[in-house]
Amino acid sequence: MATWEPVGPDPDFDEFRATLRRFGRDRLAADYPRWQREPFPRERLLELGELGVFGLLSPPDLGGTKGAGGGYVPLGIAAEELSRGDFNVSYFLQLQAIGTQLFTQSDADEVRQRWVPAIIRGEALASFALTEPGVGSDAAAISTRAVQDGSDWVISGEKASITFAGNSDVCAVFARSGGPGAGGISLFCVPLDLPGVSRRAVPSSTAHLTQRGSIFFDDVRVPASHLVGVEGGAFKSAMSAFDFNRAIIGLACVGAAQQSLDETIEHVKARQTFGQPLATREGVSFQLAEHLAHIHAARLLAFETLRLADRGQRHVTEAAMTKWLGPKCSVEAIHACIVLHGWTGFGEDLPLAQRLNDVMGLEVGDGTPEIMKSIIAREALGVVSHR
Repeated sequence: MATWEPVGPDPDFDEFRATLRRFGRDRLAADYPRWQREPFPRERLLELGELGVFGLLSPPDLGGTKGAGGGYVPLGIAAEELSRGDFNVSYFLQLQAIGTQLFTQSDADEVRQRWVPAIIRGEALASFALTEPGVGSDAAAISTRAVQDGSDWVISGEKASITFAGNSDVCAVFARSGGPGAGGISLFCVPLDLPGVSRRAVPSSTAHLTQRGSIFFDDVRVPASHLVGVEGGAFKSAMSAFDFNRAIIGLACVGAAQQSLDETIEHVKARQTFGQPLATREGVSFQLAEHLAHIHAARLLAFETLRLADRGQRHVTEAAMTKWLGPKCSVEAIHACIVLHGWTGFGEDLPLAQRLNDVMGLEVGDGTPEIMKSIIAREALGVVSHR
């Protein structure tokens, strides 16, 4: 089966895709289960930085490649290809991309010049702190406070279920600086070595390397220059980040599923039952045909979303569709691959069971299926709202 290749403005996309597929196969795949037991080494972040995958949404003057080979489509390519080797590496792509995109909006050199180039090179790890205990999809209801005190902002509150809570260096923190609702939320760049910051990683059955957990801000003082954008104007930035990242999540899931399907195709061609390869059984081949079609459709939808983002066009509906369809189809495909391998599909010698567990985690992360459907319905019908 021919691999679908996205078409974009940069003629080097094919080379970029091939380079990342080799890196995923040769450098990431063997260690995929390892990071369930051990911390992910910072040296690997530097390797990813050298590949250029963290600077795709940043301008060249800060070390990025936006407009010169970068953009949302190549970020999607990176997510799909690297996830073939190690699905959880896609979290680094997501959070580094969001962090650099948000921090480039700052007018302050302490933010733009200190943090953005370091994130791009893989020398610093960024996190995104919006969710709070009891406040997930209803993001406009956050209660973490930011109060101006002289030349500083003082931030207090708890952020929960934060990716890289346990190991990030800097955080994009959304806090309430004004009245209720979306209009009272501001964004701050908060270095996580400041006094008053503490964190707690929560054990998880999936994606150990993400160090997901809570970050606590106990009267943390940040300079006024670390306010990113205008006061009270951060909610739109948060929602924009969600929109493009939902397509990145979809492609990460698709990459893991496509790799699983590729491996399973080879398995059923080689496995003999009753004197015939499994691939000759319609009960097997038809299953694979259906999942190949579903994964292909999810991939196309994700890249359509990213092309709209690259053109600066609205892509809320497409992003929600991708975030629902990509993980759903991928979970179903990987589950089928496990079953078609028989008992070996559940064993630790193969990555299938870990992929299934990890991909299922992103059916929830960045918005549940129900939230995605409510967005699609709201956009189409104008009668359902969640924000």
